[in-house]
Amino acid sequence: MDKKELEGRDKERRAKTERGILELLDHPFLPTLYATLDSPRWCCLLTEFCPGGDLHVLRERQPEKRFDEAVVRYGLSLLIALNFRIDLC
Repeated sequence: MDKKELEGRDKERRAKTERGILELLDHPFLPTLYATLDSPRWCCLLTEFCPGGDLHVLRERQPEKRFDEAVVRYGLSLLIALNFRIDLC
């Protein structure tokens, strides 16, 4: 991430929050954070490759930048079911 762009768009806090969350969590539904790199110009999060992109980009592409309620319900039910299955293993 370009630090000047983050500052200009007031996204610095959001980027720090994302970094903090990824540093704290280790979950199969989240990308693994392998390392972070900071330079005077760049702030880098080295994660595993996610070929589908991220939820923010997907949400931005939706009508009115919102997910349909049915999509959210399905996604949550899928996550709950998968989490339940993982807990049983």
